[in-house]
Amino acid sequence: MPAPPSNKTVLVSGYCDPKFQAVKDAFTENLQSRNEIGASVSIVHKGKTIVDLWGGYKDSERLHPWEENTLVCVMSVSKAIASIAVLSLVDKKIIDIEAPVAKYWPEFAQGGKENITVRCMLAQLAGIPVVDAAPENSLYDYGVIEHGLEIQKPLWPAGSTPCYHSFTHGPLCQQLVYKTTGKSLNTYLKEDVFAPLGLGIEFHLGLSEEDIARCADITVEDGVPSIMKMGDPDTLLSRAWRPMPKDGNFFQDKRFRTFEFASGNGHSNARSLAKLYGTLAMDCAHEKHAPNQPRALSKACLEDAIQEQWNGVEVMTHRHFRFGTGFMLNNPYFRIGNNARSFGHPGLGGANSFADPDSEIGFGYCGNRVHAIDETGPCATALIDALYKSL
Repeated sequence: MPAPPSNKTVLVSGYCDPKFQAVKDAFTENLQSRNEIGASVSIVHKGKTIVDLWGGYKDSERLHPWEENTLVCVMSVSKAIASIAVLSLVDKKIIDIEAPVAKYWPEFAQGGKENITVRCMLAQLAGIPVVDAAPENSLYDYGVIEHGLEIQKPLWPAGSTPCYHSFTHGPLCQQLVYKTTGKSLNTYLKEDVFAPLGLGIEFHLGLSEEDIARCADITVEDGVPSIMKMGDPDTLLSRAWRPMPKDGNFFQDKRFRTFEFASGNGHSNARSLAKLYGTLAMDCAHEKHAPNQPRALSKACLEDAIQEQWNGVEVMTHRHFRFGTGFMLNNPYFRIGNNARSFGHPGLGGANSFADPDSEIGFGYCGNRVHAIDETGPCATALIDALYKSL
């Protein structure tokens, strides 16, 4: 059940450009009356941070205030960041996006998967949303998911059926990065994607003890649609998530927090998400940056990645999505302003991150309540609406 309203004063800290006061007002309203416990929001516009706010509490008892460096699980926001790692390898010519995944991961060429391309995989068209060989509660067992993906037969011909690879997208990206670099996805992102940008981006797949101490605790409302479907054995979503342990609120489980699972356990904050997507927005907007300004991805790579690969109701969650190559695009479920070219990814229950390449915006929002919503939700929507009205 949702926590009862708190009689404590809602504290909001950070910076907001006066022109974007409406965003701060919406953020405060999220905490006061839209049932948020604690959260952060950040917006980068044309390379400059215009909003960087945090407020509320890290726990449902409202004893520990949300702080400037608080981390929180951002759920499926992690999927697009896993895609960024693979796309960076494409950009460096280490991976050919039109080549079969099996060229880099030979064991993958089993069960009729020998011709599935990297693009097909990143576009959620590979037809392997499940890992049937992985037993229940096996997520944390080393190598089980990877081996299961190697022998898994596609559920339908690759490229034929849009399907949100809710569980498998992260492990697929993880193994492709490992096979081509010898590094874990977490290490590759930190050393080869984030560090060269020099922006202090924090995104963790596997937390240290020190980082765990900074984490907000996740509270899950009753009636969250995706979680309900995961518990229904007759759904494809339940079949896909069978390896996930079912023991209570796993978000606070140390195994979950320290494991690398790029489909859903990235921990970050809004500032880092906005910086990353703000960089991507500028990468996409400009052929060349100012001198000494590093890029995350080339304009050519990003423009290719945000070309629509499919647009329609997919078979995992029966929602209407649009996908590019590695990114979710603006769609009826993921409503991120009025630009069809905007790209990013939402997270379970309300987390949100995206880039608008034409307005050169990077946006990040994340809180610690998983709301019972089946789309962008009122909290992120209020912030996004306020942002675009203020531009």
